[in-house]
Amino acid sequence: MAGLLSVFILALIFYMLNFSQAAAQLTSNQEIRTEILYAIKGEMETHKGMQGIITVNTDTGVLILSEGILFDSAKADLKPRAKNEVIPLLADAFVNVLRKPEYKGTVETIFVEGHTDNAPIRNSRRFATNWELSVQRAINTWNVLRARNPQLDELKNRDYQPLFSCSGYADTRPAEDNATAEGRMKNRRIAFRFTMTPPTSEDAKIIKSITTKLTEER
Repeated sequence: MAGLLSVFILALIFYMLNFSQAAAQLTSNQEIRTEILYAIKGEMETHKGMQGIITVNTDTGVLILSEGILFDSAKADLKPRAKNEVIPLLADAFVNVLRKPEYKGTVETIFVEGHTDNAPIRNSRRFATNWELSVQRAINTWNVLRARNPQLDELKNRDYQPLFSCSGYADTRPAEDNATAEGRMKNRRIAFRFTMTPPTSEDAKIIKSITTKLTEER
């Protein structure tokens, strides 16, 4: 009985310590994510005319490209300035920041998110709904990014999986009210959502090791 109680106490202590470590890592991840977001923003703003192009939301871990420079209504093709200047510079900023040794393995996935306004698709041979449109916007943005800097394909997470992924949300996550032309313009956007590598542990192995050791000592 005493042996089992010892096992329980040691297991409890271990899990309490592990929980504290996990909480500390989550806090550290949030701080690192904030550093990365502002580093990318800073890289962009070293170039003439790029001030104010990017906004950062540290609470959600999202980097957002300024409204009005990306897409026309019901279109998935990037506007000339976005395609030829803004997105290429952003590709280089991603590579310059994410390849730094201190950030290696810290990012799990970067979602290239396509968003639309709530105007229904009309007279389009390419897109049946805003869902298809939003996904294609994300894909087109990613294609321009990787065409500019193929090193983006080499960026991997801790499990050696590609960092970048594309997703579309149609008009389900508006940034502004779609009731105005200005609001609709702001909702036609691309966001980059950073998810960080979650804490991991060898809990089961350690508990098994403790249990085996205590059993042998009884």
